[in-house]
Amino acid sequence: MTATRAPRGLVLGTVLTAMFMAILDVFIVNVANPAIQRDLHAPASAIQWIVAGYVLAYAVMLITGGRIGDAIGRRRAFRAGMGLFTLASAACSAAPTSATLIAARVVQGLGAALMQPQVLSIIQVEFSPQERPRAFALLGSVIGVASVAGQIVGGALIALAGWRAVFAINVPIGVVTIVLAGRVLPESKAAEARRLDVVGVALGTLALLLVVAPVVEGREAGWPLWVPVAIAAALPVGALFLRHERRLSARGAAPLVDLSLFAVRPFVTGIGIVLAFWGAVPVYFVGLAQYLQRGEGLSPVLSGVVFTPLAAAFFATSLAAPRIAPRVGGPQRVMTLGALVTALGAFATSGALVLNQSDAHLPTVPLVLGLALMGAGQGLLMPGAIAFVLRDVPVASAGSASGLLATTQQTAAVLGIALGGTLFFGLAGDPPTPGGFSDALAALGLWTAGGALIAAGLTLWRPSAIRQVHANSHALTPSGR
Repeated sequence: MTATRAPRGLVLGTVLTAMFMAILDVFIVNVANPAIQRDLHAPASAIQWIVAGYVLAYAVMLITGGRIGDAIGRRRAFRAGMGLFTLASAACSAAPTSATLIAARVVQGLGAALMQPQVLSIIQVEFSPQERPRAFALLGSVIGVASVAGQIVGGALIALAGWRAVFAINVPIGVVTIVLAGRVLPESKAAEARRLDVVGVALGTLALLLVVAPVVEGREAGWPLWVPVAIAAALPVGALFLRHERRLSARGAAPLVDLSLFAVRPFVTGIGIVLAFWGAVPVYFVGLAQYLQRGEGLSPVLSGVVFTPLAAAFFATSLAAPRIAPRVGGPQRVMTLGALVTALGAFATSGALVLNQSDAHLPTVPLVLGLALMGAGQGLLMPGAIAFVLRDVPVASAGSASGLLATTQQTAAVLGIALGGTLFFGLAGDPPTPGGFSDALAALGLWTAGGALIAAGLTLWRPSAIRQVHANSHALTPSGR
């Protein structure tokens, strides 16, 4: 049987397995971090880098990964990315120090960035227009499952075999996926593959590092002079990046970022929503795992169980959103409602922690209710936000827009982990105390609520531009290019 004759279900299952692994590894490490910190005697900044290093590499290489697949063949790029991801996972599981683990996580992120864009391209090429809506719906479900299930899966793996298992589990799955991909995935290339914007990648990465590294390292270093100097240097580097991208556009070349997209107001507004929301929410789960395990002494399994109401609420509201829309005034109101419910949940968790300061016991019921509200809000907002970003983008710019969307999501998460994580570990104390962790998570809840409220305001920026968002959610999808 040739790859082109493989059953559609087998083709889809192969690429969705890869997508699940890539997204899962953004979140699964949250619940493992306290155990990693104890075992490797890692400082708080290292814990931030273990998360941010993966996401940063993932973010800056996504668009380039898509172009590599267009040039050398998507199946070949998919297998290469999965191979790099699998080898890096093995290195993570065997890491003897936190520095080694961070380096392996960066390589793991690079592998994910090469692999992930091929998933979307293969679906677009291999499936007919009639088949794509179902395929992309399944893809969205897989991304959602991986995002909210990471902490639960991680807790179970740590209980069974320790923190190294959260990385080691990728190895057999990765090997099977690589072999299967060679047998069932079709090969395809772009008719005219775009050249790689190596200078753009270098300048964009440097600008991000000049912000992220000082914020992550500054607190433990005592906020020396190099911290504000490095952050200030990010501005001219960012200006050079923009100048380079404009010059490429003027020459008719292929810049990393298509700046003409920023003339589309819904695109700009949607990118703002993504920056605010993704910069506020992922870091909360980093802090929550630290609070539950190191502050309250919960096991990784019980820590994962605390996330279950959030996951259940996320699934329920994401499925119900299309039916809710007509009752609340349309998809725009669903997005606004989702952001407000997320903010309410974050405020509720912070309030529960503040009111519980005199009690040595975990405020289980109010905390779980707050997390359920946060999950419900995310389920309402995320599908609409992604669709809104791409709503009015010209078809010819769909690849650039969807690649920039995926990059923006991960970049926002990196910045949120750097800034919010520094706030959290600073308030937790040195050495951290249970009361310090409680105060830190309460403050992080306000951070998350603030980002969600900004996102809510942006959903109202241009009401006429948000029409039939959920109905059009499959018209354009992230292609990583």
